[in-house]
Amino acid sequence: MSFERAKSKLTIATLDGPKIEVSAQYNPKELQIDKTVPWKKVNQANQSTTGNAASPKPSGGTGIHLEFTGAEGRTMSVELLFDGYEAGGDTSKSGGKGSVAALVGKLETMASVMEPSASDENKRRPPLCQITWGDGGMPKFNCVIEMLQTKYTMFSPTGVALRATCTVKLKEADVVSMAKAKG
Repeated sequence: MSFERAKSKLTIATLDGPKIEVSAQYNPKELQIDKTVPWKKVNQANQSTTGNAASPKPSGGTGIHLEFTGAEGRTMSVELLFDGYEAGGDTSKSGGKGSVAALVGKLETMASVMEPSASDENKRRPPLCQITWGDGGMPKFNCVIEMLQTKYTMFSPTGVALRATCTVKLKEADVVSMAKAKG
């Protein structure tokens, strides 16, 4: 895995709720953006009165019929490396100066419910976020964090996390809300 020192940094920031921003220390070598196009098989269309595998259906036969069921947003996966070792050196003497906990904690906050006990149901959900990178290379991507995976890969002698790789999966969204309780 190759990471390059960030010049124009990839940034994840909240658009609502508490203002939180995390910028990449090292830009990822790749971003994966997936777009699902949902299709559903129409069962009646696969019933055949003529033709078989050896002889194709004649023109106008039923064949395989798919039905478009609606548009889906894109998803994005990005891997971010946070390295406090170079910045903080020996954290046993510096009081945790090189810890990556604060950066990982910001991502965890973005993936968590803003105010779990709020009376306003719109605050009982994770915030809407936006990914930006550079001045025009990648368009802004409004999203929510769908999954956050953190792998800690280096620790100080006192157990302070000095290096972590976070895999963030994001789901495109322009408007978000809390699901209504069924009851």
